[in-house]
Amino acid sequence: MTAQMRTGPAARDPSFRGIDPPALNQVIRQLQDAESAIRGWLNGHRPPPGVSAAGYRQADEVARWAADQLGMLTRRYNFAVTHPDKGDGVQAPTPPSPAPGPGPSGGGETGGGPGVGGSPESGSGSGGGSGGSGGPGSGGGTFTPVTPPKTGPSPRQPTPNGAGDLGAFPDRRAAAKAAKADALAVAAAAGGGVRVPGSVWTHLKANAGDPDYTEKLYEGLGPAATAGLLRSAEGDRARLAVIEESLGTASHHLTMDTRWLRAFLAEAGRAGVRPVAVQVLTGADMSRRTREALGGLDLGSASPHAAEAGTGAGDRPHQVPLLKDDPQSRPAASAPTG
Repeated sequence: MTAQMRTGPAARDPSFRGIDPPALNQVIRQLQDAESAIRGWLNGHRPPPGVSAAGYRQADEVARWAADQLGMLTRRYNFAVTHPDKGDGVQAPTPPSPAPGPGPSGGGETGGGPGVGGSPESGSGSGGGSGGSGGPGSGGGTFTPVTPPKTGPSPRQPTPNGAGDLGAFPDRRAAAKAAKADALAVAAAAGGGVRVPGSVWTHLKANAGDPDYTEKLYEGLGPAATAGLLRSAEGDRARLAVIEESLGTASHHLTMDTRWLRAFLAEAGRAGVRPVAVQVLTGADMSRRTREALGGLDLGSASPHAAEAGTGAGDRPHQVPLLKDDPQSRPAASAPTG
């Protein structure tokens, strides 16, 4: 880690910000252990009567500080692992290096050029080395750079996501509180056959990429109320897109296994929106485990316009029953002025 700080992008870019998810996960675990140790000591060593409690109070403040930091750090970690770097988010521009000269006959220079995963400074990676691809080949000659294939970001690659702005909520607890309130509003609307309040759609759109908010929202909704939310979209493309994005985000932290997915599709079928549900599930950027669970289901073939027409292959044409407005969600009429 220290070597990375000296030679990595942070050493070349003073405004660099990024998160190494495994390293942050280790910090979180260490902080959890420290908080537990402090709490355990405090619980077992109450200050006796007549003895100053100043030291006890200071230790208690440290424990509370650690607990507060855990909420913030866990939120940053969740952002980092849910939205990994796409390959150009944290890498500072690499300074140009001089072109290597011809290699000696019979072998290449060790570390003659940056390879896959290497750097110009260290010469590490699979591209360098004696006779390695990307370095001078056996027999000498002019070095020809080889562009390595794009294999996607390494699981350990730092990401800027979570290192800066954390959206609408400072920590995981605040995001969970807001999600719980919105889940209750959606469940109440679905149970009463009324439209979901506009404020919920506003919150969902603003926080569709928030891992903590979406996890707690769909955890609170469950399959039945999630189908009710889908029905309340009434085919609106923008709202369906928000549900699709937020479900994909939630799938990285909430267990959406075969059982959950089957229950959701069954509830969507009863609500008359199963083809829409299939479109949303197959279009969402789901986690690997959720995609595998989806692959084990018989979703049928949904046409590209199934979400708009409300029909799919083998389905009988139908109309999604329209919902009525919730009288309590309407703005109160202003009193006439004389």
